[in-house]
Amino acid sequence: MRRPSEEDWAAVVARQPRDGVIAVRTTGVVCRFGCPARTPLRHNVMIFATCDDAVAAGFRLCKRCWRNVRKCQENPVKPG
Repeated sequence: MRRPSEEDWAAVVARQPRDGVIAVRTTGVVCRFGCPARTPLRHNVMIFATCDDAVAAGFRLCKRCWRNVRKCQENPVKPG
């Protein structure tokens, strides 16, 4: 778990896919990089290496970017 670097934050804002996941402290949600959900405030964002790490820290899966997925290891249905 770490705060987002400048590169991480640029990827969040541009919704660019990359390794790792984004956890939002205020909502308790973990998203993939590239999630179509509203961009969170930077000071509320934590970066985790894996989804499992974020879930172990108490975050739940985002309903937009992890749609139709119950666990981190499952493959999500691509939107569109």
